[in-house]
Amino acid sequence: MASAPETDRAPAGAVRAPRDPEPLLTVDGLTVRYGSAERPAVEDVSFSIARGDRVGLVGESGSGKSTLAAAVLRLLPPSASVSGHIGLAGRDLTTLGPSELRALRSTRMARVPQDPLGNLNPVLTIGRQLSDVLSAHRPLDRRERTATVEEALRRVGIGDAAVKRRSYPHELSGGMRQRVMIAMALLNHPDLLIADEPTTALDVTVQSQVVELLRERVADAGMTLLLISHDVGVVSELCTTVLVMYRGRIVENGAASDVLTRPTHPYTRSLLAAAHGRLLDDVDGRKEEVA
Repeated sequence: MASAPETDRAPAGAVRAPRDPEPLLTVDGLTVRYGSAERPAVEDVSFSIARGDRVGLVGESGSGKSTLAAAVLRLLPPSASVSGHIGLAGRDLTTLGPSELRALRSTRMARVPQDPLGNLNPVLTIGRQLSDVLSAHRPLDRRERTATVEEALRRVGIGDAAVKRRSYPHELSGGMRQRVMIAMALLNHPDLLIADEPTTALDVTVQSQVVELLRERVADAGMTLLLISHDVGVVSELCTTVLVMYRGRIVENGAASDVLTRPTHPYTRSLLAAAHGRLLDDVDGRKEEVA
């Protein structure tokens, strides 16, 4: 992959939809460094996201995408030092204490992780885990919680929800577990949904189903989406705006239709060329299988 000199870097300007002048999420001058690392994992990143926008953050592994997402959610490990500003609907997240952050997570912002099995408790049923998320934020009785959990599972395409809610994570397929994580993230109707590589561990067919599910649920709920991915194809299907991250910096941003068809930064061009090459390899592979 071609190297992208930082002198060619495009300005990290605001990412906004014209329909709403007030952004939901603002990140200004964010820098994250782990321990005594020589180079920051995220360096001087600034952007904003309008309400209702669907933003894709793309870049290769190690570019800082997941660190940026964890910083927004305030889920970085103690070894990380953070400077800069992160605002959600006008609130400065960097100044909030643990109890205030717990109140915001799931209700104002929520996450769909890339590893559902590692993020679900193996000794609790999925119904119990969804119910616990509800109990932490909404005063519902047991019957109301059960009904809400079953409806949430049905909404993400899990049939026979009354039975499936009694299942343990290991009893479900990878695609089904990811649907559970999406249901969990949407339970309390957050304003901002951060999906961190949500299709990485899934096969192509299930990946397409999850992408379509995210598109439908985000649209139905009128949510704002920040999708972190190295997969340009997934981003092109889901997102209206694209941020490109390279070595901890945002090097290009703009409308998806522009960035993915007329990139201006050398790194973006190399990223798209690599994605196009993978697509051609997949097509050739299918041709060989048919032959």
